Amino acid sequence: EFKSKKYIVIGAHLDHIGKNSLFSRKSSTDKNGFHPGADDNSSGIAALLEIVHYLKYRIDKKLINLNYDILFACWSGEEIGLIGSSHYVNSVFELSTKESTFKNPIYCYLNMDMIGRYKDKLTIHGVGSSSQWRKLIQQANVPVGLNLNLQNDSYVPTDTTSFITKKIPILSAFTGLHEDYHSPSDTPDKLNFEGIAKCAKLYSRLIEAINEEQYLDYVSQAAPKNTRTRLSAYLGTIPNYGQTDIKGVSISGVAENGPADLAGLTGDDIIIKLGDQKIESIYDYTDAIGRLTIGQPAEIEILRKSETIKLEITPASRK
Repeated sequence: EFKSKKYIVIGAHLDHIGKNSLFSRKSSTDKNGFHPGADDNSSGIAALLEIVHYLKYRIDKKLINLNYDILFACWSGEEIGLIGSSHYVNSVFELSTKESTFKNPIYCYLNMDMIGRYKDKLTIHGVGSSSQWRKLIQQANVPVGLNLNLQNDSYVPTDTTSFITKKIPILSAFTGLHEDYHSPSDTPDKLNFEGIAKCAKLYSRLIEAINEEQYLDYVSQAAPKNTRTRLSAYLGTIPNYGQTDIKGVSISGVAENGPADLAGLTGDDIIIKLGDQKIESIYDYTDAIGRLTIGQPAEIEILRKSETIKLEITPASRK
């Protein structure tokens, strides 16, 4: 039972793809069929537990007075379509709408999905969902000292989608995709544990700042046509979701012997056209992939160190 009329939700997804072959990026050299999911998303869960311990200590010592209750959530089914978070949010709204006067009880949602590979920057998506986010994040980061890449885009393929569609301010922390994403090689020895701890510290301070904020507004953003499409065509590119606000889709790498690799694409290329479709965002790219025919060559146009290059890529099947 919540004491306050509104509450803050902070979460991370507990599931990973396990032995699932549908979403696997297992290479020909991987002998192990199991995907440990150390970064995706044990890193987010570890930070969540750290935040629980830290805030509980602060509350017990009466160092923080809660104006808003805090709900900590470990979501299931994220990898197969945001099942857990979507069910929770829909259940909250279904219960609330039974009351005579509907009032959204969720103040905001903070998410952590893949925060275990901090190197140069921590990307935070969703900053555009509230006019106060930049100020609160920057103030919270002063003693932490993380290099932050603040992105306005609120529609990212993770559990925040379940909340932003209900007009709830969101943030999602992310240290970037890498060659071990959805692969058996996503192992604990490759994690930056100090980086995970710093992310937890940043979010802990941010929650305290949100708790003191008298009002957190919601800023509407245009939603893409499709944020989580199941695609039959496969190109083997690894989008860089931590890219700055450039036009096009920057890739951090390509799957070994995948269509993109065979076509000659490399990490740091920026895709600006696929087929006859101009690419300005990840949503344009997803839509363009959905228009491709498996086995039929298509033209792909990229920027590589300011040089425009046209290549031919042949989509493969995901099955």
